[in-house]
Amino acid sequence: MRIGVVNAGNIGRALGRAWLDAGHEVMVAKDAGQEKLEAFLEQNPRAVRGTPAEAAAFGEVVLFSVYWPRLDAVLETVGPIDGKVVIDTMNPLQVSSGFEHSYDVAFMGRSSTSEELQRRLPGARVVKAFNTMPSSVLDARQWPAPQSTPPVFLAGDDSSAKAQVRTLAQDAGFASLDAGPLTSARNIEQLNVLVHLLAEHQFNGALDRIAPGVAVAAGVPRRPTSL
Repeated sequence: MRIGVVNAGNIGRALGRAWLDAGHEVMVAKDAGQEKLEAFLEQNPRAVRGTPAEAAAFGEVVLFSVYWPRLDAVLETVGPIDGKVVIDTMNPLQVSSGFEHSYDVAFMGRSSTSEELQRRLPGARVVKAFNTMPSSVLDARQWPAPQSTPPVFLAGDDSSAKAQVRTLAQDAGFASLDAGPLTSARNIEQLNVLVHLLAEHQFNGALDRIAPGVAVAAGVPRRPTSL
């Protein structure tokens, strides 16, 4: 499968590496600073570099992993994405003048990044996924057994699109759980808020230790011992 990664940040690079290992063709693009992308390309020579517009055109599936405050700028660059599966990994962050990040609670009360992306890309088939785990543990190789990995939660209105994303989650080493229609992305994004609250209060801010908590909350029977 051809996968275009817009944007190849921490999550995009983690999934891009896994999908390359699974035999998919991957084009990666970076909206801003290119240093980490350069290192990724050196380590993964089968990956192809492109602009955000080229990656969106290349992919049968487009991973849309954009920094939320940059959504307008990236959408203007990418243009329409019609008929394709678009995987939304975003969370609704807002940034203060002092570059302090917080969740946009007002927005979360009425919508989700996935619903907004679907509104802005009406010809795409948007599926919410991969937004509840920090990128540092979005690597199934870190988990000692398949049954101990935390699940990927899916939401979307197109059943065939969700089936493709379920397959890609499996190819990356993760099981997936279907949360229903695209409006359920609101609940999945709220789960991400919970993940950060647990990281802050239970794990002293260590996001890389939170995935076991998510796994337990989802009913996964055994937690990893290596994190």
